[in-house]
Amino acid sequence: MENNAELVRLEQFVDKLLGKYRKLQEMYAVLEATLEERNSECVNLQEQLSELRTERKTVGKKVTGLIDRIEKWEVELEEVEEEVIPEDELEGVQGNLFKGDAEAAK
Repeated sequence: MENNAELVRLEQFVDKLLGKYRKLQEMYAVLEATLEERNSECVNLQEQLSELRTERKTVGKKVTGLIDRIEKWEVELEEVEEEVIPEDELEGVQGNLFKGDAEAAK
């Protein structure tokens, strides 16, 4: 009888071990799937990061080009203003504009 009781205990112990082994296999499969998803997500994020860096470089070049064009335009505008009305005459023109209003008011 003792041998029979020992066999029953051994069977229960083996059943427990097999149950725990199956749980571990299930957990391993879940972890493996999660790892695969994360690896895929990492690859996608790296691709997006690469695209964003490329886009940032392109936008930076465009902004630099626009700033250069604005600076050139400002220089050209200053040159045109100096050619049209010299700076020393500009004060006289403004003064004359206000003088006409003051004289008309008298």
